[in-house]
Amino acid sequence: MDKQEEIKGILSCQAFLDEMRDMNKECLDDIQNSNPQDTNVRELAYGRIKAIESMMTRLQSAVDSDKIKDKSWTIL
Repeated sequence: MDKQEEIKGILSCQAFLDEMRDMNKECLDDIQNSNPQDTNVRELAYGRIKAIESMMTRLQSAVDSDKIKDKSWTIL
């Protein structure tokens, strides 16, 4: 199995997707429930949200790069 197939498997795994959603929600809860003076808590939570988004985007782009290559060949 090649790397892209493995990544497709990860992105189609509902348990993984649920965990990513739950982690994101926990971060949002940290932001929402923080005290006004807890800027560090909010900044850390925001950083974690951005890291999760970055990872998911990178995984999705690895899968989508093959789709783009496949479509470019059908045009020719």
